[in-house]
Amino acid sequence: MPNRSPRAAALAPHFPVADAIAALFRPHVEVVVHDLLTMKIAHIANPISKRKVGDSSSGDRFPDEALTHQMIGPYRKTQADGRNMRCMTAVLRDEKGHPHGMLCINFDVGMLERVRESLGTLAFLPPSPEPESFFHDNWRQVLERIVSNHETEQGMSVRALDTSGRLTLIARLHEAGILDIRNAAPAVASRMGISRALLYRYLKNVRESIRPAHSP
Repeated sequence: MPNRSPRAAALAPHFPVADAIAALFRPHVEVVVHDLLTMKIAHIANPISKRKVGDSSSGDRFPDEALTHQMIGPYRKTQADGRNMRCMTAVLRDEKGHPHGMLCINFDVGMLERVRESLGTLAFLPPSPEPESFFHDNWRQVLERIVSNHETEQGMSVRALDTSGRLTLIARLHEAGILDIRNAAPAVASRMGISRALLYRYLKNVRESIRPAHSP
């Protein structure tokens, strides 16, 4: 039986709903109830993310304007271990209609994406219609979306790209500002299956190729 937060009595009626959804889709779905007053997890069912009741909810924070909606999503999120999640959030309101919690459904789509990648290589499936930016996005999510779309366009895994394909991808990542983020380079190199030294060499070529266009 999942733990209960003593500070989340007002959210308790939603806990069985979270448990039921997680049980139905176990082991691929976790459901988290966040307390917006304390910004802590009030309840979690099937904790794929290894989080627990009482942990901070800061990583799942949305802008205030997003909380005016009944639902947020679907959107993509990347866990700390690199696992890709497809998520949907229901905004929970008190008796006065004010948002006081969130029920987040996180679906681990890693296995499906691996199948999709294999099929896409053979069938040249169109890119995912999901946007490359969304309410609750971070650089890992944008990285995965750009890489996945590039793989589909090229009809092959990113690890099978030739120099031209790699340069094009790195140019896209550079334009999106991914490679300006601290600690992003190792993740990009790992995702592409190349060394960091080679990544920096490609990045240098990309920057040199666009520099004349911005020179006075």
